[in-house]
Amino acid sequence: MAVNRLETERLILRHIEMSDADAMFHNWASDPEVVKFLPYDAHVSIEDSRNQMAEWIRDLDKVSSGSWEIFAIELKSTGETIGTIDFHETDREAKSAEVGYQLGRAWWGNGYMAEALRALFTYCFETVGFNRVWATYDSRNPGSGRVMQKAGMLYEGTLRQCKFRKGELVDRLYYAILAEDYFGAKESPNEKQQK
Repeated sequence: MAVNRLETERLILRHIEMSDADAMFHNWASDPEVVKFLPYDAHVSIEDSRNQMAEWIRDLDKVSSGSWEIFAIELKSTGETIGTIDFHETDREAKSAEVGYQLGRAWWGNGYMAEALRALFTYCFETVGFNRVWATYDSRNPGSGRVMQKAGMLYEGTLRQCKFRKGELVDRLYYAILAEDYFGAKESPNEKQQK
């Protein structure tokens, strides 16, 4: 069962809309520092962001609910869209999904992405029913790894020179959280002692 909206203390996560393209361009996609480790180059015009948003929305319409979803990350305090977070199913039998995210540089270092990730985990484990949620990042981008750690993901390993990205062979570090990790962390100390 898909939901259109998730809330945290400071954020609203809601399905992306075409109207998010303007914020995408101005808040993160046109910034070379933000897209340095992403699969696309910095957008040079608002049209680039509109085309990207339209492509995502078109592709989302083709997949079943709960197999791929992209949420805009909106600040409750201002209503500003500051990034996106998504998941896509990678193995139906293993109930596994990969997550990805992007956040405007003006909002780095405030814990927003770890907060959004934890909300996404709640949705993935409690609503969609995944058993494993994983993520990967470029070894040259340790800040992304810190986000994964803060959100409760565990390091699983490094694949050396496994991707050719923007003209370079790069190492990728893998993190994951299992349903048992997620639900175990939610148990009260009394519940853990009773086991």
